Amino acid sequence: MLDDCGPTWTDPATLGGLYDRHYASVLRYCVHRLYVRAVTEDVTSEVFLEVVKRIGSFAGREETDFANWLFAIATRRIHATVRKSRRRRELLAAAARDGRLHPAASAPEPGRGLAWAELYAAIATLSGRDQTLITLRSFEQLPFERIAVICGMKPTAARVAYGRALGRLRERLTCNDGRGS
Repeated sequence: MLDDCGPTWTDPATLGGLYDRHYASVLRYCVHRLYVRAVTEDVTSEVFLEVVKRIGSFAGREETDFANWLFAIATRRIHATVRKSRRRRELLAAAARDGRLHPAASAPEPGRGLAWAELYAAIATLSGRDQTLITLRSFEQLPFERIAVICGMKPTAARVAYGRALGRLRERLTCNDGRGS
């Protein structure tokens, strides 16, 4: 928390510390959403450039407020990149083909025989909102209260939307493994 007597959000040392503490998590979030390292590094850089430009208007008081704001900016940048490129499936296919899908979180359920490429391909078929919810909860392990702030919804709505997104993901995975129709 910043107090009235200490440094402000715009203080270079404060911004540097925030960058150091949050860069890896923003990059990891972008990797889970965009899959290609070069693209994710560009988007992560854009996120922090936007932070520097807009930090003067940031009204939060706690570092958690800052982190939520940061993930919201990252989510908007990711969606813009996907819209602009219209190449999401191509990015995923190239990443899978080149063996560049390296998850930063735990592996899929043991014994399931699910490959990361299959999981990411199924996630890529979901809406941007569903992808955001699954990534923030499953890969970044954020609580629903933070996800709600990032996505602009109530915690209960975030929990319900996440459950529905997981259901849609399960349907796609079931259909893809030959057990569904």
